[in-house]
Amino acid sequence: MVPHHSPMPHPNEQTIRRAYAAINRGDLPAFSAEFTEDAIWHGSEAQVTGGGAIAELVGQLREASGGTLRIELHDVLANDDHAVALQITRAEREGRSLVDRVVYVFHLRDGKIAEAWFNADPRVQDDFWD
Repeated sequence: MVPHHSPMPHPNEQTIRRAYAAINRGDLPAFSAEFTEDAIWHGSEAQVTGGGAIAELVGQLREASGGTLRIELHDVLANDDHAVALQITRAEREGRSLVDRVVYVFHLRDGKIAEAWFNADPRVQDDFWD
């Protein structure tokens, strides 16, 4: 049996793909626009609230990587309330390379990201960012 693929991606999938595209081109205002004003990002060590603050954090990571931070989006699975993004995060910094397979889980509300959690390898992340 051949799997059925809808010709139009779910609107929440489109939101996630726009957010990732904005990160990769360094367009933090466009990235921030994909979040609700009260969005919550659950990081490994901190919780950040608000699309602007989340974009600022991503900007700091891009800067810390010398602009090398790239996110390869493998796939997005989405329904009316949630989306899951499968990605590979890559960056270079001070002679070190980051290659980490990461899973993000998003809660969306009215077509915007309202909450985000991720599962990354803490050893790989800590070795690179510390």
